[in-house]
Amino acid sequence: MAKTEYLQGDDAQRLLKKGYCEACLRQAREWARPDRFGGCLVHGDYDSRGNLTGFLCPDCAEAER
Repeated sequence: MAKTEYLQGDDAQRLLKKGYCEACLRQAREWARPDRFGGCLVHGDYDSRGNLTGFLCPDCAEAER
C-alpha cells in the first residue's frame, strides 16, 4: 500500500531530475510537482517488510489501492 511521503531539499531535487515511478517507469518530472518551498508530496512504494523502495506516480498509487 502506498503511503504519502514529503521529500525536501536535495531528495526532492534528485527525484525531479532522475526519479521515476517504480511501477510504470514514467519520469518523475512528468508527475511530481514541487511546492513553493521546493519539496514534493509523493506516494512511497514499500517492500513486504515496510521499507521504502521507491516512489509511485499518482496513477499507479491509485491502482495499488
